[in-house]
Amino acid sequence: MNTRIDRKAAMRSTLTAERQSVQDRFATADAVLAQRPAGLASAAVESFDPIDVPPVPRPQDRQVIKVALDLIDDNPVNARHIYNPETVKAIAASMATHGQMVPALAMQHPSKPGRYMLVDGHYRKKAALAANLVTLDLDLRAHVGELELYRLSWLLNEERSAQSALDNAFAWKQLLAGGIATNENHIAELLGLSAATVNKTLALLRLPPSALEKVREAPEKFGVATGYEVTLMAKQIPEEEVLALVHRIVTEDLSSREVAELRSRLELPSQRKRKETSRQYKLKKDGRQVGWLKEWDSGKVSFEVQMGEAKDRAALVAELLQRFGVTD
Repeated sequence: MNTRIDRKAAMRSTLTAERQSVQDRFATADAVLAQRPAGLASAAVESFDPIDVPPVPRPQDRQVIKVALDLIDDNPVNARHIYNPETVKAIAASMATHGQMVPALAMQHPSKPGRYMLVDGHYRKKAALAANLVTLDLDLRAHVGELELYRLSWLLNEERSAQSALDNAFAWKQLLAGGIATNENHIAELLGLSAATVNKTLALLRLPPSALEKVREAPEKFGVATGYEVTLMAKQIPEEEVLALVHRIVTEDLSSREVAELRSRLELPSQRKRKETSRQYKLKKDGRQVGWLKEWDSGKVSFEVQMGEAKDRAALVAELLQRFGVTD
C-alpha cells in the first residue's frame, strides 16, 4: 500500500468536520468568486450578481467575530504567495455590495495579545482593504504551531482552488529557511507528496530572476512538470532565450509534453552551438566609468564609450583609424 497516499488521506480526514459544516459552504462561495471573469471587476458594482449561498446554522463550538482590519496579521507561513489583482477586485466588488459572505479562518495571535492571525482568507483581507472596509469577519479556531498552520493553509487551498507550483516553491523555501521543516523529505511526508515533486517544485526558484518574475505573472501556466522542464533548459540557454520560452508557454499555452520536446531538440548536439562566454571590463576616466569593453574566446571584441569632450572623441577615433589602417 502506498504510505504517501494513506498519509495524505489521513491529513484530509482531519478536515471532515469542516466539510460537514458551514466552512464547506463558505469555501464554495470563495471558489465561485475566484473564478469570476477578470473583466467583471471593472464593471459597475451594481452589475455584480450576488452568489446564491443559503445561510447555514453555525456550530456552537465556533466563534465568529468582527475585527478591525488593522488588528489582523497575515499567516506567516501562508501556502499562497501569489494573488491575482483582478480576483481581488472582483471579491472587493462583491463585498462592497453584498457584504462579507465568507468569514476568514483565524486564531488569536500567539504572541501579540489583542491581535489576530489569519489561517486562511488572505484574498478576503486584500479585498476588504481594496473596498475601503474597516473590519473583517473572523471564524476563530484554537491556536496551532507553525507547521500545522502551514498544513491547514495548504489543505484548505487544495480543497478550494489549489495554489500554483510557484506558490508552493516560495512557501517551502520559507519553511526550510526558517527551520520549520527539516528538509525536503519532511515537506513531502507532511503533505503526502513524493520527494521528487518537492524537489522539482523548489527547482523553479533557480530560474533567472527575470524569468521567475514572468512566471509569477501567469503561475497557473507552470505546473510542476512544465516548470521543471524550463529549469532544465535554463541551464543550457542564455537568459533571453529562457524569457522567450516562458513567453511562448504563456501565450501559446504549451503543455509540459511540448516543452519536453523542445528540450529534447535542444539537447541534440548537431542543432546547438556551444554557448560563448564573454569577459567584460569597465572603462574609466578620472575615476568615473565612461563605458565598457567585452571580449570572447572566438576573437570577437566590442566596446562602448561615452566621451564628453570633442577633443577626446577626436583623439580616440583617430587612434582607432590609425590602428586599423583606415585612411578614408
